[in-house]
Amino acid sequence: MSAVHDIPYDREGVAQSGVVDAAQLSKRTILSVPNVQYLSQLPCFIVERLCILSPSSRKVLILLGIGTAISLLGDATLYTVLPNPDIASQAGITLAMVGFLLGVNRAIRLVLNSPVGLLYDRLPRRGLLVTSLFLGALSSVIYAVGTGFWSLLIGRISWGVAWSLLWIGGNAVILDISTDENRGRYSGQYQTWFFSGVAASSFLGGLFTDLFGFRGGLWVCAGLIGAAALLWLFFLPETRTASIAPESQKAEEDNPGGMFPWRISLTASVPLFMMRFVFAGVLAATSILWLSQYFDAGLSLFNRLVPLATLTGGIVALRTVVSIISASLAGRISDRVGRRWVVIAVSTLIGGIGVWLMSADLFILSIIGAFTAAVTGGSVQSLVPAIAGDRVDNTQRGRALGIIFTIGDLGSTLGPPVALSLLNAKLMTLTTIYRGCAILFGAVALQAFTQIRNEPLITNCTD
Repeated sequence: MSAVHDIPYDREGVAQSGVVDAAQLSKRTILSVPNVQYLSQLPCFIVERLCILSPSSRKVLILLGIGTAISLLGDATLYTVLPNPDIASQAGITLAMVGFLLGVNRAIRLVLNSPVGLLYDRLPRRGLLVTSLFLGALSSVIYAVGTGFWSLLIGRISWGVAWSLLWIGGNAVILDISTDENRGRYSGQYQTWFFSGVAASSFLGGLFTDLFGFRGGLWVCAGLIGAAALLWLFFLPETRTASIAPESQKAEEDNPGGMFPWRISLTASVPLFMMRFVFAGVLAATSILWLSQYFDAGLSLFNRLVPLATLTGGIVALRTVVSIISASLAGRISDRVGRRWVVIAVSTLIGGIGVWLMSADLFILSIIGAFTAAVTGGSVQSLVPAIAGDRVDNTQRGRALGIIFTIGDLGSTLGPPVALSLLNAKLMTLTTIYRGCAILFGAVALQAFTQIRNEPLITNCTD
C-alpha cells in the first residue's frame, strides 16, 4: 500500500504534517475528518470506517452530548416547578410574572444568536463552549440565591446568553468533526442527547425540588452543570482549526467568492421555524387544553385517576421519546440516501398528517396523531444543521447557524401567543388551529420537495 498524506490534529487543534501508511492510519485517532480526500488511495471501505468510527469524533460527540443534556437542568427545573403558586411565592414573584420570566431567555436569543454565530466563525470553539456551561451554572446559582423579579430576570438573561453560546457552538463542533457522508448521523446523535436531556431534566428538576426544596434543588442543578463545565474544560478538544481543511465541492459551488449563503440559510430555516412554531409553540401551549377535550379531570387507569396535568406531562414525555428515535433515524437515513431534503419533506408530511389526526373526535386517533407528529420534531432538528454543514463554507457556518436558530427561536416565541390569542378571542377553535398547523406542515413539505433538485447528491462509499 502506498503512503498517503494526512493532516492529524493534536488536542488543541494545531495542525501537524506527516506521512503515514495505511496500517498506521487505521490505528490513528483522527479528530478531524474533513480531510478524507487525502485518503483517496485507500480502499473505500477503510476510508468509510475511518470517517464514521473515528474514536476522537465519538469522544467529542459524547462529551458534547453529556454537557448539553446536563446544561438543561436549571432551565427545566424552573419550567417544571415555577408555575406552582407555592414555589413562585418562595421565589418572591407572582404567577403573573412567571410567564414573562420563562420566556425572557428566548427573547435574548433572538438578539444574540447572530452575533454569537459570528464569534464562532472568528474564535476557537472550546473557550466559548466552556464559558457557556459555567454561565449556565451561574444562572442556576442566581435562581437559588435570588429573590424577587429582578434577580430571576438576571438569571434568565444569563441562561439565554449561555444557551445561545452552547447550542450554536455545539452544532458548529458537530459540523467540524463530521463529513458529508456521516453528518446526518452525527447531527442526529447530538439531537438525541438534547431530547434526552429535555426529558430527563424535567423529571430530575421536579425530583430534586421534592427532595431538597426549591432552592436546594437548584443548588444541585448548579453543581451538576458546573461539573459538566469542568469536564469540558479538561477533556473537550478544540475543533475549529481542524475544520479549516480543504472545502467540500458542494460548499465551494454554493459559496462562490466567499459570499455569505443567504439563500441556503434562509431556505433551511423554513422547516425549523415551522417545526418550532408548532411543537415548541402551539402544541406546548395547548397540550393540556387538547387533552381536556377528551377527559374532564383525568384518565382512569387501573382504578386510579391520573390527573390531567400528570397525564399531559406523561404524553409530552412519550412524544419526546419518539423525537429522540426519529432524530437518530432521520440522520442515518439522510446519509444513506444521500439527500437531506427528501427526508425533511417526508417527515414534515408525516407531521402534517399527525397534527391533523390530533383534531379527531376519537381519542385513539388523536393520540396516534400526537405520536406520529413527533417524528417531525426530531427529524427536522437533526437535518437542518446538517444542511448548513453540507452547503456552507467552514468559515461561515457559525453565522449561518446563528441565523437559522434565530428564525427557529422566533417560531417558538410566536407559537404560544398566536395560538392562545386566537382561542381567547374565539376566532378559532383548537380543532381549526391544529388543522391549520397541518396545512402549514404540508406547505413546508412542498417547499422541501422543491429543494431536492437543487441539492447535490451525497455520494457514499459502497465498494
